[in-house]
Amino acid sequence: MKRIFPFLLLLVMAVSASAAGRDNLFSRLQHKSNKTVVATADQKNDALFETVQKQYAEGKISADSVVSLAFYHKTWSPTLAEKYLKLAAGNPRATMELGVLYAFSPMFTSQAEEGVKLLQEAAKAGDKEANGYLGYYYFTKNDYSKAKTYLDASRPMTQGIEYAALGSMYLEGNGVPEDEKKAREHYHESALLGLPRGMALYASLLTTKNGGSINYPDAFFWHYIAGELGDNYSRVMLYLPRIPEPQPTGEVAKDAQTALTWIEMVHKGKNMKNEPLYKDGFLKSLKERELSAERGDDWSRFYLGGMNYNGDFLNQNYARALQYYEPIAKNGKLPRPLLALVHERLAKMYREGNGTNINKVKADHHTRLAAQYGSLPSYKIVENISE
Repeated sequence: MKRIFPFLLLLVMAVSASAAGRDNLFSRLQHKSNKTVVATADQKNDALFETVQKQYAEGKISADSVVSLAFYHKTWSPTLAEKYLKLAAGNPRATMELGVLYAFSPMFTSQAEEGVKLLQEAAKAGDKEANGYLGYYYFTKNDYSKAKTYLDASRPMTQGIEYAALGSMYLEGNGVPEDEKKAREHYHESALLGLPRGMALYASLLTTKNGGSINYPDAFFWHYIAGELGDNYSRVMLYLPRIPEPQPTGEVAKDAQTALTWIEMVHKGKNMKNEPLYKDGFLKSLKERELSAERGDDWSRFYLGGMNYNGDFLNQNYARALQYYEPIAKNGKLPRPLLALVHERLAKMYREGNGTNINKVKADHHTRLAAQYGSLPSYKIVENISE
């Protein structure tokens, strides 16, 4: 990379190489306990499938309902999701979802070509999401001409991966004229759609003059939210501890880990409170974010709720975190990854009585919603899967 952190694209490439899932292809399969969950869940897969198969045959549930079940299980139990999607064969959504599963899941690497064909079939039928996935697929293969064709066909874009891919292409001039302003705009769009990697890339550009002016308040804001969603690059940039993740495979992934370690070494002995991100970013914008939260901005509520819940940069205050999280949960307007974390934390607070009275009914309610939005810990509770 020419003008921004030289290790940044390595991080993008590393995460992209292991991407899978629907709402967050850059990170959803990086959960450390995924293999444990899949191994345990397989013990009950047959019984679950037989029940659904019977209900579907008897006309008690629709093909769309079967696909929804596949979507619910696919990140944590891909083999069960595959069975559901095959059961609903012929349904347009099933074709697209099975294509995504085969094209991107590490569990189906031998069927990647079949996945691409299924996505192409869905794209020809007019599925814009399928075009978006194909664009992202060819982006990861460095085939930028095909990537651009499919990404253009996916407009209006609805997924963070599409915008992040285009952002990287414009930043480096791959398949399109180099345009840092467009790169920044596309990364911002991917951030607004809930993609942690897009947030981290956008935040990084905001600390430079690449494509626009320096904006430390927004850079800190997006780095913190990306870190909350598990992006270790953003966490390291804010001097926060890394979230455990699997050992990387492949040279690019190992280079990315080396880059993170290098950043940590540069930070060693330094104090975050002396950094521009903190002094000119967090401190100068705190009051403004608090006012935005009071006026109903759910993004600001999520940002401040996390700081109060974790005790990051603010004193830990569960009661205050609850006040920020409750309206977010009620509104349900933030992207799925953020809603998953909000419901997961609300469930934990009601279950343990942190900042509020213990309320099992509310805890169970938020656990179910968190599982539906993709929370692994909540999924395991709902499905009664032990370690």
